[in-house]
Amino acid sequence: MTISVDDGHPSDLRTADLLAKYGLPATFYVPARNPEQPVLSSSELRQLSQQFELGGHTMNHVPLNSVPEDRARQEVAEGKAWLEDFVGKPVVSFCYPRGKHNPQIVAMVKQAGFLGARTCFLNRHDFPDDPFTWGVSTQAYNHTRVVQIRHALLERNFRGALNFVLIYKGTTDWATHFQHALDRVQAQGGVAHLYLHSWEIDKYNDWQKLESVFRAIPQASELKRITNGEFFALCAGLRDTSNPQIAVA
Repeated sequence: MTISVDDGHPSDLRTADLLAKYGLPATFYVPARNPEQPVLSSSELRQLSQQFELGGHTMNHVPLNSVPEDRARQEVAEGKAWLEDFVGKPVVSFCYPRGKHNPQIVAMVKQAGFLGARTCFLNRHDFPDDPFTWGVSTQAYNHTRVVQIRHALLERNFRGALNFVLIYKGTTDWATHFQHALDRVQAQGGVAHLYLHSWEIDKYNDWQKLESVFRAIPQASELKRITNGEFFALCAGLRDTSNPQIAVA
């Protein structure tokens, strides 16, 4: 099982406190700046980095398919360099802002030296064919059925659309949705991946729900709990093997 938190909002510290309370690792994807939201101060970011993995999320939280290729490449590379200078160690995980990517953007993220990248493809619990287009099981947000199917089709996430019906039972409550992912992974292997925006949890007053989900996870003792970076390292180690049957949570 793995958890990722996007955007580097100051409320990430509250999420971090809950994760620490239940002994859960996570990856926080942080941009240096975000024109739409406040971001963690240097002291807050340093505090977060002492307990959790930080991942690249560009310099300015720019959807990379909305800017010229040179600007996109700069956002990826400079965001990585800024974060590595800050934490003093390699940054191996990347998340596409708003999940926007294409083959050219995937290539530039690889060239920047990341081990893998997370998308916003929902309803996925499979071991990815390409760690640079890795999806998630659940977003901590109550998407309607129409939105789930529409987004899956627009993104050509056909496996996710099918999973939403067959595995996730068309569930719109995100906590129940993630429980379906956990149940599936415990039974058949794969990756149960929850992602969230702390500012969204705050906006909808979902802190109690988030804590209840975190509280339930340690009970699934057979699941391996890792960061996104540890998962990407695992993928790198398996690229020359033929056995992807690994369960992580």
